[in-house]
Amino acid sequence: MIDHDAELMRGIRQKNKESFEQLYKLYYKKNYLLAYKYLRNQEQAEEIVHDVFLKLWNNGREISIKQSLGAYLSRSIINGSLNLIKQQQRLDAHVESFRYAIDEEEEFNDDAQILEDKLQRLEQAIETLPPQCKKVLMMSKFDHCKQQEIADALNISVKTVKNHLTLGYEKIRMLMKKDLSLPIAIIFFNFFK
Repeated sequence: MIDHDAELMRGIRQKNKESFEQLYKLYYKKNYLLAYKYLRNQEQAEEIVHDVFLKLWNNGREISIKQSLGAYLSRSIINGSLNLIKQQQRLDAHVESFRYAIDEEEEFNDDAQILEDKLQRLEQAIETLPPQCKKVLMMSKFDHCKQQEIADALNISVKTVKNHLTLGYEKIRMLMKKDLSLPIAIIFFNFFK
């Protein structure tokens, strides 16, 4: 690690806000552009970068950086971006599996179109969740993480995880409840228990 990076990390480990601000100003733009290159989404790119900087601030004493600070941050941004892409792919696969199951049971008629519309509404409902809430919900349902694991990974409390899950489930239920027929509603509500 170069001397300037080592000095910044010393300051961060001592919770020196000026060191953190210097680090942020020095590396934010480059890392935002890197995240955006992978995600092609401004909000997600900003969230990944903020998460990495927050983790560095909160866990600076435990983090061991052997390469340059810039390389460490870049690797963290890439890993976070790839993890988010994998989560989205898992979500897409789950939605696609719902579509496939419904297609096998239903012929291509009006009923199948109604079910397709409802699946799209579910996907849209999930997309309306705030980013952190969506991330918690996906980690819980698609990565099968326990609440404590989610809390540790995101540097939030278990209570905050529970609040995100409750908010996410309620918002999805409210958006989906109006249109769902009983059989498909049972599938979705069991999925989002």
